[in-house]
Amino acid sequence: MYIDYSTWETFEYTLNSLSLDLNNPRIKYKGVALNQTQIMKFLIENEKVYELAKKISEEGYFVGEEPIICIENNKKVVLEGNRRTAALKLLQDPKKYLSNAKTNTLLQNIIKNNFPVDRKLRCYISPNRLFANPIIYERHQGNTLEKWQTGNQYAFVAEMYYEDGLNIEDICDVLNESRAKILKPLKAYNLFLEGQEVLQKKEEIKLDISNFEITNLERFYNYEEARKLIGIDFNNENGELIIYLPREEFEKRLLVVFKLLLDSDRFSRDFNKDDDKKLFIENLKKNPDLNFNIFEDLSKIESKSTTKKTDLEQEKNKITTRRQKQSKKRLYENIIIPREKEIIFDNEKLDSLFNELKNLPIDKIYSFAVLLRTYLEQSLYFYIKQNNLSDRLNSKTNQENEKNGLKKVELLINHLKDKYKIKENIESTPIIGILKFNANKEFSNASLKIMLDYVKNNELDDHLDSNQLKNLKFYIDNIKNGLDLAVHNIETIVDLSHNKRAWSHLEPLFDILSNNIQNDN
Repeated sequence: MYIDYSTWETFEYTLNSLSLDLNNPRIKYKGVALNQTQIMKFLIENEKVYELAKKISEEGYFVGEEPIICIENNKKVVLEGNRRTAALKLLQDPKKYLSNAKTNTLLQNIIKNNFPVDRKLRCYISPNRLFANPIIYERHQGNTLEKWQTGNQYAFVAEMYYEDGLNIEDICDVLNESRAKILKPLKAYNLFLEGQEVLQKKEEIKLDISNFEITNLERFYNYEEARKLIGIDFNNENGELIIYLPREEFEKRLLVVFKLLLDSDRFSRDFNKDDDKKLFIENLKKNPDLNFNIFEDLSKIESKSTTKKTDLEQEKNKITTRRQKQSKKRLYENIIIPREKEIIFDNEKLDSLFNELKNLPIDKIYSFAVLLRTYLEQSLYFYIKQNNLSDRLNSKTNQENEKNGLKKVELLINHLKDKYKIKENIESTPIIGILKFNANKEFSNASLKIMLDYVKNNELDDHLDSNQLKNLKFYIDNIKNGLDLAVHNIETIVDLSHNKRAWSHLEPLFDILSNNIQNDN
């Protein structure tokens, strides 16, 4: 999403007039509402605000670090820069928050460096929270400012979906991220909510997302057998949790898992290599408190995140301007792949490629052809790799190579015998070796044609009826050859009809590939 930040106004405000943000991701997900004094104390205790205040009093307040605020309910709320603002507030009244020793340290620095504690603070004024989100998200990934914990980062994205009412495409647009990078935190956040509630309800353990090792949770559910054990999967369109077990049994299993996850170091050791993971799941299945005679309920149980979801379109209308809507409408009419079309491989690069391909305007004719060929080749490679088909592909490919090589050698032998009147038999095997027609090719070096031929002839039969299959196989080679020419031949001219025809015939293939990926890790 393009934002003209140069239009944002700046103004100098007294520190007392600025309110620290209750919705600051550092604070909000602690689960308690705090007043301004409590926020200050929290930031001092948990977010190194004293250390920052000490640094500022020693080295000065750097230019280029102006906070971003917005006006909410007649209050000037600091959206970005809460730690810096809190540090400056602390320097105004250190006795209110600090021990004598720390207070004296700050006061000595203030006197020594003649630090202006009554200074006004220049701030940028954002039209609303949404427009400040790209800056906040980018800064706190750890490049320039104090990095948020992974859980805080994930919760920040989830809030945009569940509370601000944005859909996935909007969040990708606002944060300039791929769909895969947005779905990843939503999946983890949704399962975390379930675990957080069950720990509180069953064990009276309060789980804080900012202190929870959420990457361990991701490692757990990315393992297919682990997902099966707790009876879950995820909706790849929006990251929402799908529960296939009766809720009582689901919560029992989830409780056991989350109690193990609390000891993050031990879990990291125990759930490491593939053999460790298998043993981990086997041990869980021996738990007498769990009932493994209960099978998956295909009717699906509603998750907490699903019940929490608000009406996205209604919320979106509150923050989307008419100009943006018109712009999106024009974009919709000016693209080959419909905006609502989704193909998800759950692979960051492939999903980013598709997102870029989908958003290419109609007039980017050569860009579309080149990117479509790239997407075709890499999606085939990913499908074969993830489904452990490389050995089978190698075997079939090498058999075909040997067969074709033998035909060429026999043709050569017949030519030599005829031309030089040779009556003796000539063995084909040494010639095959010399010409290296018997050299085996590895899957990693397989060409687009080899991969496409293999998938076309071995992987499509169960997914299409005979007429669809015949049609797809007929067009696939023509489309592939056309894309090859577009990429490799300077004389080849591409027009819009080529691109539309290529997409319409390849779309069923991409759907089959993406819907039949085996993802065990």
